[in-house]
Order: sequence, then C-alpha cells, then structure tokens
Amino acid sequence: MTVRNQIIGLIRFSYPATEGFAASAMGPDALQAMLYDPARLTARFAYLETLVLPSLAAQTDGDFTCGILAGSNLAPDWQDRLRAMTDRYSFVRPIFLDRMGPLPAAKRAFRRCVDARADHVTGFRLDDDDALAVDYIEKTRDRADRLIAGGFADSPVCVAFTRGLYLDLNDPIQPFHAFREAYAPSLACAMITAPDIPTCIYRYNHRRIASFIPTYLEPGGDEMFIRTQHDTNDSNRAAPPHAQPISTGQGADLLRKRFGVDPAAAFALMPTPPVGAR
Repeated sequence: MTVRNQIIGLIRFSYPATEGFAASAMGPDALQAMLYDPARLTARFAYLETLVLPSLAAQTDGDFTCGILAGSNLAPDWQDRLRAMTDRYSFVRPIFLDRMGPLPAAKRAFRRCVDARADHVTGFRLDDDDALAVDYIEKTRDRADRLIAGGFADSPVCVAFTRGLYLDLNDPIQPFHAFREAYAPSLACAMITAPDIPTCIYRYNHRRIASFIPTYLEPGGDEMFIRTQHDTNDSNRAAPPHAQPISTGQGADLLRKRFGVDPAAAFALMPTPPVGAR
C-alpha cells in the first residue's frame, strides 16, 4: 500500500494567542495594538517576503503546503496582502482565526491544510522572520518516509536538523554565526502524526520536545535554517556562546546557495549595511 505523507508547514503571523508568547501577558487590547501597529506589521511583512517565502519557493521538493495563521481581527488591508501571496506562491494558505490558545489555533490551522488522501502528516514550524534551506522539504520527506516505513511513526515522532545560521540584523560588523543546536531547534523541526492532527509540533517547547516525543536529530551535513535577530523578536534570541563567526561574504553565499535568498535584499533589512557585503 502506498502511504501518502503530506508535508505541511505553519507560520504564525502576528497571531494574538491567549498565551505562549512573552507578549501574551498583555491585555487583549494592548496586545492587539502592539501586534497590529502598522510599523511593526510593515517590518514583519518585509521579513516574510524577503526571507521566509523565497526560501520556501526555492525548495527542491515543491510538494508541500504552508499555512500562514493570522488573527481574524487583522485589518482587511493586511489580510488582503496575505491572500495576495497565493498569486505568487501556490504553496501558501492564509488562515484567519479568532483569538484562542496557541495549541488549539495551531491544530485547527494544520487541519485546514490536510488533504483527505493523506495517511500521515508531517507538520513543520517556521517563524515569520526565519528561513529554511532549499532542500529542507526533500530531506524531511526522506527521513519521515523512512520512519513511517520502519514502523516508527504509528504514534507521533519528530524529525529535526540541528545545523544552521544565526543572522543578527542589528550587527553590521559580525552578522553571521554558524551553530549546531544540542536539541531540536524551533525551526527545521517537524512532527509526523495521523492526518487528524491529534497533536502538532507547536505542542511542546522545542528544547524539551525529545523528552516527550521520540525525536530523530540530524546534526551533520549543510546548514538547514536561518534564525534572525532583530528588535521585534518575541523571544530573547542571541547567537549561542560557542557559535562560530563566519564572514559576511561567506554568509551572503550561503543565503544565495543554501536558502534561495537574495543577499542584497536581506542586507536591506539591516539598519546599517554590513561590513564586507558584496
């Protein structure tokens, strides 16, 4: 019997969840005012359109769907801008939900993307300001299909790649660092489940997911993700202490070759152009 393993990604785009983020402690009105501030949304769209979507469009395996979850109370003009992305990117599926907890929202969003023919779903997480390597879908499908064929995915199991880059948009001197995470990172990480989505990759803190779900970690090979650092991160992102600095020129080459991202466009996101950019 042929098993159809559907690959689905989910990006939470300024979604006003009731918990799960540092900003969730704010009252509903204050949270909405912060998330939907026009200047902030303009910046988030710039990250999404410059980093995230080009990296997904460049995938060597294009058989996937990526939901973009936003609040149903997002202003119509901004909703229309998300919907318009489907004209250029066939894999995009905008999803607008009322405010609720992060897990119910994520599971509901994943379910809206499930194909009725799927026997398994491999759901990956991605922030709206990060990027995935061009062979991420291809490699994730290969590893997931092997786990399914081997009988390891009868209950949820995770697949994660731990080698990636940190890109600090506020550091023109040393913007790039390379690092191998010691645990499943918050991106380049997926969970194989049944198609009814009994749980999903957003259920657990990524640092502790292997404490609850069997997890395949792959530390070798090429860089598989980019995490950006900038002024509007919800979490306190920073390159780990032992991260390896790499030159701006080398970082630019990786942006282009490994992530399908235009280095000039990425550097234009920085308040100060990086030293050594070419």
